Amino acid sequence: MQFSSKSSTYTKHCGIISLNNRYIITPIDTGIDGRFILAHVHYATEEEPNSSNSIATILNIYGKAASRKDNVEFYTELMQHRFLIHKITTIQNNMIILGDFNYKYESRRSNGTVEATTVEWIALLEEHFIDCFWENKSATFHGSNNLHYILDYIFCNNTSYGTVTECTQEFMNSTWTDHEMLVITLQLQKDATQGPGAYKCNPFLANNHKFRRELVIFLQGLQPQVELKTATQSPQEIWDWIKDEFKEHVRQFQLEEVNWRRKALKTLQAKRNRCMRAKKNRGLIFQGLDTINQQIGALQDSIAEIEVLKLGKYWRENGEKNAGFLKKLNVSRQNQRQLKQLRHPVTQELHSDQGTMSEIAGSFYTNLYTPTPPDARSMRLLLDQITPDMQLDGEQQSLLELPVELDDLLFECKRSPKFASPGSDGIPYQLLRLILKFPPLHSLITTVYNDALTKGIFPASWNVSLMTILYKKNDPNDMANYRPISLCNTDYKLLTCLLNHRMMEVAKQLINENQAGFVPGRFIAQNALRCQVIMEDAERTMNLAKKNNVIHQMPKAIGLSLDQEKAYDRVNLSYLQTALITYGFPANLVRCIINMMGQNLLRINVNGYFTEDVPKLRGLKQGDPISSILYNLAIEPFLRSILNDPLYHGYQMQYATDYPNYNANDPLVHVSKILCYADDAFVFVQDLPDLARLEYHLDVYCNATNAKINYNKVEAISLSGQNTWSYWQARLSEMNITKFTSNKDSNPVIYLGFPLLQSVQQREVFIGGLVDNLRTATKIHSVRSLSVVGKATVLNSLILSKCWYVLRVTPFAQSNVQAIQSICTKFLRKGIFPVIPWATWTKPKPLGGLGVLDVALQQSALYFRWVQPLLHPSDSPHILDLMLVMLVNKQNQSAHVQVPLLFPLTRATGLTKQRTNTVTMIYKSVDRLKRINEPVHLNIATVSILPVKAILQPSATVSKMPIRATQLQVKDLYQPNPDQPLQLEARKAPTIPADIRRACKKILKQINENKVHIQPYFHLMLQPPQDGTNRTTDISFKPFIDSYDFNSQQGLTRQISTRTFRTACIEAHTFSIARSNWNFFWSLSLNLVHRNVIYRFLTHTIPTKRLLHYFEIAESPLCPICGNEENVVHLLFLCSSKVSIWKAIIFEFLWPTVSIGDVIQACSSLDFVNIKYVSKSYTTAHMVVLVTLGNIWRAQVRMIFHSTPFIWIDVVQQIKNELLQLHAQTEIHKQL
Repeated sequence: MQFSSKSSTYTKHCGIISLNNRYIITPIDTGIDGRFILAHVHYATEEEPNSSNSIATILNIYGKAASRKDNVEFYTELMQHRFLIHKITTIQNNMIILGDFNYKYESRRSNGTVEATTVEWIALLEEHFIDCFWENKSATFHGSNNLHYILDYIFCNNTSYGTVTECTQEFMNSTWTDHEMLVITLQLQKDATQGPGAYKCNPFLANNHKFRRELVIFLQGLQPQVELKTATQSPQEIWDWIKDEFKEHVRQFQLEEVNWRRKALKTLQAKRNRCMRAKKNRGLIFQGLDTINQQIGALQDSIAEIEVLKLGKYWRENGEKNAGFLKKLNVSRQNQRQLKQLRHPVTQELHSDQGTMSEIAGSFYTNLYTPTPPDARSMRLLLDQITPDMQLDGEQQSLLELPVELDDLLFECKRSPKFASPGSDGIPYQLLRLILKFPPLHSLITTVYNDALTKGIFPASWNVSLMTILYKKNDPNDMANYRPISLCNTDYKLLTCLLNHRMMEVAKQLINENQAGFVPGRFIAQNALRCQVIMEDAERTMNLAKKNNVIHQMPKAIGLSLDQEKAYDRVNLSYLQTALITYGFPANLVRCIINMMGQNLLRINVNGYFTEDVPKLRGLKQGDPISSILYNLAIEPFLRSILNDPLYHGYQMQYATDYPNYNANDPLVHVSKILCYADDAFVFVQDLPDLARLEYHLDVYCNATNAKINYNKVEAISLSGQNTWSYWQARLSEMNITKFTSNKDSNPVIYLGFPLLQSVQQREVFIGGLVDNLRTATKIHSVRSLSVVGKATVLNSLILSKCWYVLRVTPFAQSNVQAIQSICTKFLRKGIFPVIPWATWTKPKPLGGLGVLDVALQQSALYFRWVQPLLHPSDSPHILDLMLVMLVNKQNQSAHVQVPLLFPLTRATGLTKQRTNTVTMIYKSVDRLKRINEPVHLNIATVSILPVKAILQPSATVSKMPIRATQLQVKDLYQPNPDQPLQLEARKAPTIPADIRRACKKILKQINENKVHIQPYFHLMLQPPQDGTNRTTDISFKPFIDSYDFNSQQGLTRQISTRTFRTACIEAHTFSIARSNWNFFWSLSLNLVHRNVIYRFLTHTIPTKRLLHYFEIAESPLCPICGNEENVVHLLFLCSSKVSIWKAIIFEFLWPTVSIGDVIQACSSLDFVNIKYVSKSYTTAHMVVLVTLGNIWRAQVRMIFHSTPFIWIDVVQQIKNELLQLHAQTEIHKQL
């Protein structure tokens, strides 16, 4: 039960546990020394569980067994709990009372009462509750001396008793308990609406050797029938027949082979119950009862042992180190699909009955998938945007028409998601791959797939899709607020996967760079950062206009976040077909695609029940691998219509006409009109004429493609942050756009999940919500028993993962990062004393840390994605890279973006007074990097154009230099030596221009008098040329950039990962434990105690008596066992009782020459080579040591907190038992 519970509440005497993730237990009250628990049961889908929406209330009781008098006192006290009694007697919902009442049913008096309880309690049960088992009771307790009593009961109130469908009593293994188990089954109203869903073959059968052997025999047995069917049926019909037969074979195998123990157990329990109820021949029957009990006990032992062994190793391997495993424990996909009620689209009435909800869903999607004929003129205007340079050539068309080979299918099958949901045939990828690899079927399979590609002919099963609907947001009773996901058959998806990869190869040239969705090499955060850069530039431009009193001349540009209604589902297939042909896709491929999309029948899953078939006559299937690229191709002409419109201006990011340091190689203007991620479009509108052009293009697009814009959901945002609503109000209101955001609003606009911040207030509101979510997540996970490694894994994967996406773009202030880190430290330190330092938590695991991601460092690592192209420009830069160059250069009046990045003193000081922004984050990222300790050789051409501050070391004198110094370049102070052209020398006063002569002389004087110090690299420039002197003549910052230490020969020529960045920022240290030993330790499958004890031993954070005494927590620093001072080595190794344990373990398992000192040395270094020999083949030396440490720690804890005597012989036996259990777990996994 401990491995399967999804929700629970318990005391030291009783508990209530949910083994189904659909239900959660909410405790209400406990009392009388924990002998009763009152709790609500809720559906996990309830957002705010309370008494009004509970599905049942349970009272669990454990009476006192010491004496009748004690039990009477217990029930007397129970009846005095007024809240409890009022609750259980007045509740109108399902109420259940159960437990070990500890009074005998057989000892009823003539007045109806029972001994060892009170009349009031019996009266309460009789008045308000019904005994579920009535007179059909048999003994539930089996004591010594062959005593059998009825002590356990289940009572229901009238409401819940009406839902009871079955009551059974099951014998439990006598080595586990002396009680039997009472079971009742209730059919709750909501559960009655949960249908069976679709059948799914077990994908793990693919790893079952017996199944694979039988499958070969089964497929061989089908061959004669396949040959006979060839004469009368098409390959597609034969393929569907094979799948049907295979599915039935899998079903039979699962019924016959899987869980045979559980089925046998159920049969024996039923047989025993019949014996117990028999009236005749009871003597003969009871003679065989012991045999049945033994058989039941043996089966229960076998089932439990296998489950414990399986789960024990699985938990040790995955329970604290596997982020995916931990995440699955917290997610219920079933709960996400539960529909409570739906609103009828005509009457607007809410309906909760299954039939009507299915009708509503079917009607909604029938209307959605019924196309409207496209407007011919609009379609022509839209498709005119597909120019000849966007059309495929003959080589590309040939690539798309290549025949489908079996190896292609096997490759796609192998790389497909392991746990993807299958379609209507229920066959997962793992089992499909076994069929594909059966040689006699190869010819049939390739025929089916090539007929689909060249003729557009499919097996009938490919035209049937199951649809599951996932709630998005807003009103859950409205079908429009659910996302439809099509579950297609896996054999169908192999073809669409293959076609998708082929089309991706050729489609990149067709899709403009403003579309970031589902195009290789493009990233969702690129568009979000472009929005942010544009808004920061607009804000800066507006502030300069205010300063110069020309604000009235500035455009009042806005951004519009467009909202399309069911974008994928509304694509008109006639339009799509024409578009694909216009792009130059081969006619056979286009026919194949259109038939796949347009000949489909959908069966919608509504709470496990499927609707009647819904014809899908338009739209793309969400969940189909090919749908994303098809949608991109469908919307591309619309994007081009705006991008190519000369009358549409968008936002123009540009240098000012008087920009002092403009680099002639940089473009003057970057124009942004529209950004798109799949169907999420963000449009930049400069003025009212732009808005009119946008509306025109949207009308053309909608008329041609069946698209529909939800104008009432469109959000407008002022790009500069200024409130310009008065300018836009009339026109936007006509379009039904009413949401307008400026820097006066407290909540930011969210685009692609990123906040578009315009003020400090908006940032604090957004991050405040994020911090609240993190705090809630830590509370949820704090109740779990986790080792230090488990805490680090949970924090990285389940808590901080909520931040990483946003941190890629959104600038966080230092205070925001500290607030997040504070939450992290509280979570990590809970229950640990002495605390592990934050530096140890965040140190990489190969260096002895726990690998917790430092939020500030990770933010810089994520931002370095945008910094790298600035330091190492590409030959074909992305427009975002060019915009960032302009943003940084405008901020610093710089001609070369590398200068402010590489030389912090040259940065504009006014930035510190602004709100934390993109440039701030770029600086933080690049400043974290460490440089190698080798001289950097710049050439004279590069040094000459540097600002003077670039050659100076930071100091108080430099910070107080005159403003004129910021305008000077090195060439104003220094010139090449006439005798040594590669050497610089200070300019003489007459050679310095008069307007800067005074400032230059002052700076040179300060340098000569050592009041300011020059950088080492510039000092080399003042010396005669030596080996290594840079003799190139082009301006290049490459030597400086190459000095960043990434421990990689490629340097910045390859994308730097966040891990590489973090590693490059770590200071060099000498470590006492080798990296290889740490890696070995982290790879071990250990439980919580094993891992915690050894790690806290290594980090000196074990709470010894000496340490606790130092902090005035313990009265004495002496060991409670032997009386000597207790330090960590004494506690684990050198106390007299611990010495006895280690000697016994060494004698039993290790080599006789091993000493306790050798063990201490091995633990201190994680190097077990010197003690590696063992006398037992089923274990290893390191596991012997770690298990021993764990059991010593457990015994120490029991002695301190539970007053359990520390008996070293018992600890030795526990160590032996645990090592044997670990071996058994390994063996059972080998069999699996």
